Amino acid sequence: MVKKAEKMAGPIHPGQYWYDFRAGFWGVLGGPCLGIIHPCIEEFNYPMPNNCAGGTTGVFVNGRELHQKDLDLLASRGLPTDRDRFYIIEISGKVLDEDTGAELHSLGKLAPTVKKAKRGFGMKVPRVAA
Repeated sequence: MVKKAEKMAGPIHPGQYWYDFRAGFWGVLGGPCLGIIHPCIEEFNYPMPNNCAGGTTGVFVNGRELHQKDLDLLASRGLPTDRDRFYIIEISGKVLDEDTGAELHSLGKLAPTVKKAKRGFGMKVPRVAA
């Protein structure tokens, strides 16, 4: 299963990760996003707990409460920061209000190199997070 996923994700080192199936964001459980790999990797399509990233911001993306670092980064690209908001974000940067389905402005391409290469650069727990 891992070898098949690595064809789209890149090298996957042992660790406890969360993975956003819709956008390709990933991180170590309890921490912020550490990178973007290809979205929609079936082998990684498991429910993502809303608290998987240790978020306390009240802003949710694809079911995950954002860590403050993630909110700061996405806010710098135009994501609203109001608490108790739920968004759907795709790797293309398209943003939808989860409650109304209304399309908001785009955040711009989130990972153009990943889309072009049709694969990610891998998942590896950083030494400080290990």
